Amino acid sequence: MKKYLFLLLVSFFGLSACKTTVSYSGLRPADISLPKDVQSVVLVNRYKADRQNQWLNVLEGIFTGEILFADRRGVDQAIAALQSRLQSGPKYSVSIASEQLFGTGTGILPPPLLGNEVQSLCSKYNAQVLIAIEGFDSDIQVSTQPRQRKRTVNGQQVIENYFEATELVRINMSWRLYLASTGAVYDQHTMLAQRGFTANGNTPDLARRALLFPVDAIMQTAFQGGDSYGVRVSPSWVNYVREIYGRGGGSPQMKKARRMVRRGDWENAAVIYERLSKSTSSKTAKRAIYNRAVAAEFMGDLDGALSWARRAADEYGLRQADRYIFTLRARLNELQRLDQQMEEEK
Repeated sequence: MKKYLFLLLVSFFGLSACKTTVSYSGLRPADISLPKDVQSVVLVNRYKADRQNQWLNVLEGIFTGEILFADRRGVDQAIAALQSRLQSGPKYSVSIASEQLFGTGTGILPPPLLGNEVQSLCSKYNAQVLIAIEGFDSDIQVSTQPRQRKRTVNGQQVIENYFEATELVRINMSWRLYLASTGAVYDQHTMLAQRGFTANGNTPDLARRALLFPVDAIMQTAFQGGDSYGVRVSPSWVNYVREIYGRGGGSPQMKKARRMVRRGDWENAAVIYERLSKSTSSKTAKRAIYNRAVAAEFMGDLDGALSWARRAADEYGLRQADRYIFTLRARLNELQRLDQQMEEEK
């Protein structure tokens, strides 16, 4: 597997009584694999209704209580998020078409674009793939619930009553991905982007007023949806979270290694873990072996990580190691798929 697959950005962000949570940024393969020759993508907004249906959509929004034109702004955010996600990866260059293609202005998908339309736009923007957002429909539900919390006033605990408002945004959005080579649909994907926002107040009305303005809530949720579709179609940098043991049988060396991990010095931490793996204390040894497995992954040696994790599981019956073995196997499978996706047609 190629070395660039192991470009790691390490962070140290959680502590518990025995375990420390660490993470690294690694490339994740796309959910679907595009043809190997694809390197350039053009994004198209195909949401807006044509004039014939535009006023019908406005009237529908008035009667259903939808905020006029909020969905249009949400569509723009979804496209911006998709562009950002695609550009942040190592595979594709991205442009946004200036053309405004007409759709239904709702969550209902229009018929697919004609092949010659796809090929014309791809030729104009020198792209091998066209991705269009073709359906978008948002819904917001607001509810309030009474809550209680304890506060200390003048040295005494008192129970304070308040209200919590929840704003739940659901957006159904649909994407189509077309290939320039054929003009045909390669991927059609309808997804639900969902996000909740909360606010507190002394009365139900004050709690609701403190919520994020609905248009902003729709835009933030739409951005999340566009980013999710980007992960579907493009290799992407994501965070992988792991745990190590910060203590083991009272050994001060485990704490020393944890400090090394905290500053990203996995090589020297690994030396300590290997030494502690031979400890006469089974608690120290099994935790050190497990930590050595995690260190191997963070240093880019997943086969070594799997070997160390198996030792912790087989020799000491460490359940955490059993779970980690499944995690490592899944990551190895991801890297195999990633190698295939990153290959270019020769």
